[in-house]
Amino acid sequence: MSQIERVWRDGLSLRAVGFAYLSKIIITWTLLVLEALLTLLLPLCIGRSVDALNRQSFSGLIELGVLIVALIVIGSARRFYDTRAYSAIQRDLSNSLVAREKAKNLPMSKTVARVNLLGELVEFLEQSLPTLILTGIMFVGILIVVFGIDMRVMGLCFVASILVVSIYWLSGGAYLRLNKGQNDEYERQLDMLALQDVGKVDRHFRRLMRWRVRLSDLETVNFSLVWVVLAAMLLGSIYFIVDNGAISAGQKITTIMYVFDYIEVVVGLPIFYQEALRLKDITGRLSSD
Repeated sequence: MSQIERVWRDGLSLRAVGFAYLSKIIITWTLLVLEALLTLLLPLCIGRSVDALNRQSFSGLIELGVLIVALIVIGSARRFYDTRAYSAIQRDLSNSLVAREKAKNLPMSKTVARVNLLGELVEFLEQSLPTLILTGIMFVGILIVVFGIDMRVMGLCFVASILVVSIYWLSGGAYLRLNKGQNDEYERQLDMLALQDVGKVDRHFRRLMRWRVRLSDLETVNFSLVWVVLAAMLLGSIYFIVDNGAISAGQKITTIMYVFDYIEVVVGLPIFYQEALRLKDITGRLSSD
């Protein structure tokens, strides 16, 4: 059985694509994990360099320079490889999708829409999923490092992440429903344009606009609630860090940098949850008869 046949056999999914192209995925994820670990060490090395300079030593700066060079080399290698690997995957999947749609005698408008949706799935594999893995490693790593410096700051970070995830989890059903409505309208787009009826075309674009506005409004409400939580976490963390007389200046700088990194991580995690909900609808459409 060929790679493509295995992908479509039980219905298109990220897991099916991953297993079909396992060798390519393993290479890019190995580079990704190395990049994530090096990124996690950056604030720690910056803090060490500050403490070393306070002792009139350049050892910390040398460590930081070596780390940065390694990060550039590995990050560049991964990006060069990713573009070529995922472009080949999208080519294979797009060709097979068009052949399947043609065999089922589906309208060209639906085929075009589904090819575009397939492109979103591959883009998620290439861009969003690696970022999610990087974010997950940063999430766990930051908690471990901060725990070793100031347990109070780690506690604030942990509670804030639970509140943020809860906010997005509660809105997951609404987000999935709105995405389904928007994708339904996208699949009708070429049919609407082919009618050359100005009134119907206008109503189509108005419906698309309403779906986009409703999605944007939901995201804006979530964004506002999340930043209320994160702002409280940031203010509390800064107070605890400055109040901690048992740590050095470099460690204080390191902890503050990790707090800012943690905010970026926590903001990003729910976005991936939303993308996963959107992909759930997309894979369902692409696998349907």
